[in-house]
Amino acid sequence: MVNCKHMARLICLALVCLLVAGCGLFDIEGDDRIKYEVTGTASSVSIIIHNAGGNIEELSEVSVPWSSQEFKPKYREETDGRFYHAYISAKNNGDSGSVTVTIYNKGEVRETATSKGAYVTATASSRVRSI
Repeated sequence: MVNCKHMARLICLALVCLLVAGCGLFDIEGDDRIKYEVTGTASSVSIIIHNAGGNIEELSEVSVPWSSQEFKPKYREETDGRFYHAYISAKNNGDSGSVTVTIYNKGEVRETATSKGAYVTATASSRVRSI
């Protein structure tokens, strides 16, 4: 027969474990968040990014300004640590204007690049280390 006090302790312990796990205290990926942004005077751009999983994603005929949702990157194991390779490229689809691409990490600018003119491409990349 199960002791009621013992059962209550087990339930309390299980609830505490769920609360601690849910708060991200043991999140080995850290608090990194990546966000991409495209600004400038171009009216339309074609964008290539490394998405949250690190895969290439293409977006066509995108209106400027544009920004991605902030996301938690999937890190990859490398010989000198765990990294995510952030990458954005935006090509001006018009015959005039400027394009600026920006990579944010934890809300701060990590890398930015600007190109001006017809059909130009701006590219930025950054190797983000897991904390």
